[in-house]
Amino acid sequence: MNYANMTEEEYFSIVIKRLIRYMQKNGVKQLDLSRQTNISQSTLSKILSGETKLTLSSIFKICNALSIDPEILLSFDHEIATDTLHQKDTGIINRTYINDEILIRNSNHAAFKGYIGHAFHIYLYSTISSESSLLLGKISFEDTEYHNFCKATMELSTGKKDSNNNNITKKYYGELIISLTMGACYCILVNPEIGEVCTINFKHTFLFNQNLICRVGTVLSTSSGTNKLPIIQRALITDTALDVNNPDSPDFEFVRGQLRLNDSEIILSKKSFDNLTARINESSSELNTFLSKCTQAGSEYHESATYYVFDETKIRSINVSSDTKAEGISILRNLSTSPKYNKVSTKTEEFTFQFISEKK
Repeated sequence: MNYANMTEEEYFSIVIKRLIRYMQKNGVKQLDLSRQTNISQSTLSKILSGETKLTLSSIFKICNALSIDPEILLSFDHEIATDTLHQKDTGIINRTYINDEILIRNSNHAAFKGYIGHAFHIYLYSTISSESSLLLGKISFEDTEYHNFCKATMELSTGKKDSNNNNITKKYYGELIISLTMGACYCILVNPEIGEVCTINFKHTFLFNQNLICRVGTVLSTSSGTNKLPIIQRALITDTALDVNNPDSPDFEFVRGQLRLNDSEIILSKKSFDNLTARINESSSELNTFLSKCTQAGSEYHESATYYVFDETKIRSINVSSDTKAEGISILRNLSTSPKYNKVSTKTEEFTFQFISEKK
């Protein structure tokens, strides 16, 4: 376009179209912009439709809210205005893809009370099978300047040290989104250094005048092993620091037990149970009583059964066709006691809440 011959109406039309495009890229709707600028929604609607001219005051407020340089918004050079957009931090999801009434992102919403503005400890199993220690970390939920999303930050210790004997950590950045219909918190996190995206999902409850004490959730990520395979596991989020890697601490067994993929049926070998009772301290009389009653002959608390433990790497060496071998292994897997999924039960939430509350 020949800018020398441009009319005032044509120029304002270009500026308004540019402004609308920046709003869309930032995921900001009219109502959001009205709240952030204190320009009434009716006035803002007239500005965006071309019925009302932009004033210097309106330009200042809008550019400040969208973190846009005014000279970029008002530039005659279309290429510069398009390529040098200064977006404010808008979270990890484009707002145009979600329903704000169902998936809550506005950090001023009452659903975020008790979560936002707090840092929590997070504990989960290492994704490397040879490592027995739990991973320790901190996860925090913070407000943003315009309350347009809840910022989430997680720092996770790998349990390893660098050449200077400093702990090696992985840092993740993202946001917390709340679904009222599903009663769920979805925390989406990105580690830009290693290219990992993970999600943490845990139950949402309106807390109002209380702060979150603890939640057991699931983590979907990629394993840290050589093969880098997708993995889902449990994680404990709590406001209380726990001594999870000290075998002499009561936290050691408790947290590991709640992070396992158990359901309401607990299946373990007699050998494992005998080893457990042998190492229980004799002074733990109440615990000994509990374990003895669990296995008491003729009791309703257990059911005796014989189980085969197949080593899949070994049975693969059986001399049959690969098709038959694949079919046989699939049948055995289907009949195994392995859980189909990792659902955090209400009992897990209840036991964990009681355990954490008693430590406070």
